[in-house]
Amino acid sequence: MPADLTQPQNVPKTPESMTATTDIAISGDAQLTNDDLLPVPLRKRTWGAWNFAALWMGMVHSAFGFAVIGGMMDTGMTVLQALLVVLLANLVQMTLMGFTGRVGARYGVPFAVWARSTFGVLGANIPAALRGIVAIGWFGVQSYLGSTAINVLLETSFSGWRDWNTEVGGVAANLWVSMIIYWALNLLLIRHGMETIRRFEGWAGPLIFVVMVPLVIWALMQMDGLGPIFDQESHYSSTGSFISSGLLPGIALFISASWATMVLNMPDITRYAKSNKAQMTGLFYGLPIATVVFYGMAAIVVSGTQAATGEIIWNPADVLVAIDNPIVSVIGAISIAVATMSVNLAANIISPAFDFTNLFPRWLTFKRAALISIILGFVYMPWRLMESPDTLFSVLNNVGAVIAPATGILIADFYLVRRGRLDVEALYRRGTQYEGYRGYNWWSLSVLIVMSLFCILGQWISAIHWAYEYAAVLGVVLGFFGYLAVVPLARKSSVGAAFEPSGTVGVELDEVERGTVDKESLS
Repeated sequence: MPADLTQPQNVPKTPESMTATTDIAISGDAQLTNDDLLPVPLRKRTWGAWNFAALWMGMVHSAFGFAVIGGMMDTGMTVLQALLVVLLANLVQMTLMGFTGRVGARYGVPFAVWARSTFGVLGANIPAALRGIVAIGWFGVQSYLGSTAINVLLETSFSGWRDWNTEVGGVAANLWVSMIIYWALNLLLIRHGMETIRRFEGWAGPLIFVVMVPLVIWALMQMDGLGPIFDQESHYSSTGSFISSGLLPGIALFISASWATMVLNMPDITRYAKSNKAQMTGLFYGLPIATVVFYGMAAIVVSGTQAATGEIIWNPADVLVAIDNPIVSVIGAISIAVATMSVNLAANIISPAFDFTNLFPRWLTFKRAALISIILGFVYMPWRLMESPDTLFSVLNNVGAVIAPATGILIADFYLVRRGRLDVEALYRRGTQYEGYRGYNWWSLSVLIVMSLFCILGQWISAIHWAYEYAAVLGVVLGFFGYLAVVPLARKSSVGAAFEPSGTVGVELDEVERGTVDKESLS
């Protein structure tokens, strides 16, 4: 039994008694288990609504946000149309994150371990490795953008820094040093563990307003009204044209370019949540609301920059240079660098660290895997990816084509096939109901492969180009219904036991503290 059901279930428990009554003692196989992969004990699930709101503020308040809304306006949207795309896309993502994040909040397991229930105890390594590889790529891109802010800071503070611009491998020497400094700062935070990250995110997210508010005031002082950016008219001839050619593709692209990957690995973060309600409350204020506010402020700043300089500049580091105010440049560069680091830690380091630990639990710990992920960020040469928007957006669409079907499969499996239940102990052992065939559940893996290929092939086959264009959203739907279609056949196969509900519905710290844990949660 995972817990002692003879104890009263409606009596508040002290932190010292939580482990004895609601935490599971797991003795798993060495190839599937280490301390970083085990469920987070209830007494250590300390992240409340503010922690998650601040976390998401830090992630949406990034340098990449400027480029995203700028790219949408380059396609012919007005500011309000672009903000509508952003809002709707984030509401879609928030809904999906609610489904996946609940697993972490109730069981305390990372995404890679949860995926064992659907793809097999070894097969889970396939989507986990794909997610990890994508996250490292994003770490490289975000780190490059954050490094440009560091470079601005150093150029402003030291007169000789700007002259140290000899190119090495296509990158100026001063920017190379800035990137190394930025990478090292990320590593320093990771080495101090998740509690340090929680404290860092608590102030890093809101920090960007320190620079954005005065920048907005400066921008408004340069203009009569909101300026040229807001005067831009829509290139779409009608509402219907905007919906079909701008809104829907924009939502799909924005999801690919923002948090499609986070939807999949939300349990990596929510496993530290006091409750699912806490993480959802923080998510609502920190993602859709904060994003629209921040992107609106970004548009005002860019509009003011255009009014002052005659140039449309969407890279925030370049905006700070264009303003040509040393104090604003220094404060802005620090804030942007910190905010971008906040994104990287939560979205692009925590995930691959757990994913790669899941691949090699005997040799890798969370901190070692994080170090490897940071080093591999250089291999992607993000400065090359950022040279061409076409290259970057092509990568993003292919990311959506792989990540989205895996998300749909996991949601369908957990909520409809397993009826919201997991046998947590079995996730760490071979030969259980999650074994599949020699560790691989080929039914779910086949759906993942087929649906991903269908979306990817759309970039070369005109008849199904829509599948590629909308991969970030459509892939979830295809994975969801494709998986449900094969389950009746899978249940009749030799691995049919893998598709039967078993285990508990999980427990949250908030339930224990309020004394509302029921028997269904524990048996």
